[in-house]
Amino acid sequence: MDLRLLNFRGPRGWIEALGLAALALASCLVFYGRVLAGRERFDLPAFAAALQQSGLSILPAITLVMIAIGLILGHQVEGILTQFDLPVVVILTVAFVIIIEVLPVLVGILVAGRAGVALAVRQATLLATGEMDGLLVCGIEPLSFTLAPVLLAMLLMSFAFLVWGTLVTFAVAGAWLWASTGVAPSLFLEMLTSALTPGTLIEALVKPLLFAVLIALVATLNGIGAGRRPGGVAGAATGTMIGAVTAILVTDLLYIVLVRV
Repeated sequence: MDLRLLNFRGPRGWIEALGLAALALASCLVFYGRVLAGRERFDLPAFAAALQQSGLSILPAITLVMIAIGLILGHQVEGILTQFDLPVVVILTVAFVIIIEVLPVLVGILVAGRAGVALAVRQATLLATGEMDGLLVCGIEPLSFTLAPVLLAMLLMSFAFLVWGTLVTFAVAGAWLWASTGVAPSLFLEMLTSALTPGTLIEALVKPLLFAVLIALVATLNGIGAGRRPGGVAGAATGTMIGAVTAILVTDLLYIVLVRV
């Protein structure tokens, strides 16, 4: 398949986009299987660079965002507790919403803004400069070559960011409530433990992984679809950010409507 012929426009645009997304995901899964079987070599330098883009480079930003969320959470719960003496109900409800909805979505948006955009820009640049053609000439499958290391890095860092973000958010919120309303850390921890049922934990951990796959596929569609037209690289970056955020929010909504009933 000539990737340069894909522009995802016209009546067949959605079909081409879905087909390429399925092909990209399938090629990555096949590539991972070949690596585990010892029949393919994993590009460790590319994986390390992807970890840097999707992890270490945005760790300070994610930490600051989670601290801000923890302060907001503590302040809002404090305002409720001054009117109603229902700490157990309040903490359980807010903890559930934060863990299940807020943190996974925020992690997905931050990963999309850094790693997703970087992937789309790289693929669009390789296509515009003709390096994709060079990969094909060398017998290298371009989709798995460019996507597989980044997808794995996104999965790992999204999981790690959710765990880190949860710890930071509730540590800050617990400290605020302890200092302002006298809610003991033991009570706060007990309520969090009650809110974190096995089903809640599984859902909270699966969502960032699903969002990471969506981000990688959206980035690939925009990167490959940029073609060699002027402004294609910039368009790929913008389209990736908008498309990834939209995909995350729509998927989260569909999950709430169809699964959590």
